[in-house]
Amino acid sequence: MSSLTDASGWNLVELADLQPGEITAILERAAELRESPVTQQSNSEKSVALLFSEPSTRTSLSFQVACQRLGVPFLELPAETSSLKKGETLLDTAQVLEALGAGALVVRDRDDAVIRNLADRCQAGVLNAGGGTRAHPSQALLDSRVLLDEWGSLEGRCIGILGDVAHSRVARSDMVAFTALGARVILFGPEEFVSEGGWLPGVETCHDFDSRLSELDAIQVLRIQHERIEGGMALSVQEYVDRFQLNEDRLARCGPEMCVLHPGPMNRGVEISDAVADGPQSRILQQVAAGVPVRMALLERALGNQRDSGHGDRH
Repeated sequence: MSSLTDASGWNLVELADLQPGEITAILERAAELRESPVTQQSNSEKSVALLFSEPSTRTSLSFQVACQRLGVPFLELPAETSSLKKGETLLDTAQVLEALGAGALVVRDRDDAVIRNLADRCQAGVLNAGGGTRAHPSQALLDSRVLLDEWGSLEGRCIGILGDVAHSRVARSDMVAFTALGARVILFGPEEFVSEGGWLPGVETCHDFDSRLSELDAIQVLRIQHERIEGGMALSVQEYVDRFQLNEDRLARCGPEMCVLHPGPMNRGVEISDAVADGPQSRILQQVAAGVPVRMALLERALGNQRDSGHGDRH
């Protein structure tokens, strides 16, 4: 394995492409960067291109802040104002950005296959900023960073993922990260959102949320992605609230060190109550803050400014 200072960049399309040791190394580097009191000065002459063809608030902004703290210029290209609206392919757009000096491409696209194709075809490092319903690796890394800050280790912890798992790229990446770090994962939700099989080995499923609350040390709460559900939900919203909303009563029945996560955006009053979202066990704003050092660590690698730990693959 050659170092990440070679001509072509390091890619992160899915966390499953990485070994557990590399996940740990990225999280440790993020902790180091968070403690750094001054803006990092990059040795790279390359810039970072932010190419989002789907809406984003937290991910896009935190990548921008990460670039600023690393001292790396960035180019932001919203799809609605680019030649993608004229029929240009994302690959052609990416290659234009490379020609303009982009050493890393941060990409969000609705099509799961697009980002993998860019990683195969581009010399710049490609970072998946949340593609389709398959993967959101930087979100899972920052979720893990928050829980590591809380407990020091995920070994032996039980983490729930609650809600619209079927349409959640966050859930799929969280499963990989949490299990790689030694946690047990339970998926909670109605049958239409949580199927009985097809998940990572060892990941459990449960359609009776109330029956296993006492096992949980943390829970990642997901919104219902109505925009991806064809034909609407089988359950009414009120039925969903009654059976699956994380509220104060349910939170009180969880473990004493319970941490509440939500990747946002939240639909308050549906999957989570105001009292829980804003309460003392919520780590939702800590997730937002953790996104910056985690994405700094990823950008270092994509640009070739950080040497590899010996695990994983660039492509």
